[in-house]
Amino acid sequence: MELGPLEMRVLGLLDPKEARSVGTVRELLSSQGTDVAYTTVMTVLSRLHDKRAVTREKDSGRYLYRQASRVPAIKAAVLTRVRSALFANDRLRPIAELVQNDLTAEELRSLHALVEARLKEKRK
Repeated sequence: MELGPLEMRVLGLLDPKEARSVGTVRELLSSQGTDVAYTTVMTVLSRLHDKRAVTREKDSGRYLYRQASRVPAIKAAVLTRVRSALFANDRLRPIAELVQNDLTAEELRSLHALVEARLKEKRK
């Protein structure tokens, strides 16, 4: 499934548990520096629904949106495409880039904890 940059940003703002309105998603985008029209957000959410990346429910005449259960698979596919295109399919290179350039000390500690937890799972 192909997702555009704005579709990825919107999908990242949704949660599988908490439903959000178009207006709420628009406000979240705006707070992150992406100012788009209400109708643009509505169109993006509608397209994500058509792609089965989000679910929606009617509430007092408006739709509320959540991430669909297949979003982890969608994210994995997007990351695979990025890794393939930018890092010659090297699985560690994107992580190394993050560690070397972008992560704070707290984020590095969190990453370390995730790696330790995964190693414990692998040992079982």
